[in-house]
Amino acid sequence: MTIKKISVFCGAHLGKSPDYQIAAQQIGKIMAEKGLEVIFGGGNVGLMKVVADTAIDNGGKATGITLKSLHEFELTNPNINETIITHSLFERKEKFLDMSDAFIVLPGGVGSMDELLEVMVSNQLGGINKPVGLLNINGYYDGFLSWLQHSVDEEFVSVENQNQILVSNDPKKLLDMILSVEMPSPDTWIQRLNVDFSKIPKD
Repeated sequence: MTIKKISVFCGAHLGKSPDYQIAAQQIGKIMAEKGLEVIFGGGNVGLMKVVADTAIDNGGKATGITLKSLHEFELTNPNINETIITHSLFERKEKFLDMSDAFIVLPGGVGSMDELLEVMVSNQLGGINKPVGLLNINGYYDGFLSWLQHSVDEEFVSVENQNQILVSNDPKKLLDMILSVEMPSPDTWIQRLNVDFSKIPKD
């Protein structure tokens, strides 16, 4: 599959460290240089604004997928190429999954984590089969990665599901990983799930 559009999930805040904003700028710039369209939450705030604005400033394209309620409060970035308005979080996430060829997650809050997990579950259950990368700036996601490893150790998450996440603290390296990765067959996730279910004791 040729990757042309990447959803970038990230915070509606800039975060405590300037390193987060620098990383967001790098992602936007590199994506523009590679001709990759930015799909994002559409907001005119935080890291998401930085990514979109930087991409556009460097000749790239950015499409925002926002909620009607946020759009009505004029929180949509006016500089982007296209704005898609949705009426629920479920519809919004479905648009991200359908429109994107891959996903990158920068530091963010609960919304970014929700979007990451949505992609992981959709990959696991065969709804999609698309790369997802985690930009772990300053070890921001170390806690999540530790939890994920613990879940594998306790046999609640498969190694295959864990390994679907590409992790780097370098924006260029992460993008290169996403563009070059070979995704497993969608059947692999389902087969693994069936194996896991087979371990459940039956009366």
